[in-house]
Amino acid sequence: MKNKSKLYSVYAMIAETREHKCTGCNRYSGQVQLSHSHIISRAKRPDLTCDIENITYHCLSIGEHKGCHDIWEHGTVDEKKTLFDYEKNMSYIRRVDEGLYNKLRLKEIEE
Repeated sequence: MKNKSKLYSVYAMIAETREHKCTGCNRYSGQVQLSHSHIISRAKRPDLTCDIENITYHCLSIGEHKGCHDIWEHGTVDEKKTLFDYEKNMSYIRRVDEGLYNKLRLKEIEE
């Protein structure tokens, strides 16, 4: 429960300090529904769950619109590369988990 409380505190800080805009497509809240999106998933790196740098705003899929959140989590490398924040996200991953970064770059070559 302590971690959940800390995570909500981080979400509140993000809401106060960042534009309410999807970093993947630059659409604002009101145009799309935003979600807190972990750059490195909580399952892969639970220790980074509350790292404010590991969390961004991504839009959700609604109707015909495929959201950046789904693209980042489940999309192909080519789909992910269409996101405006792709290189920034990859830079973060490289800085905090070079092994994961290398796996993702290898996947780029394989696709």
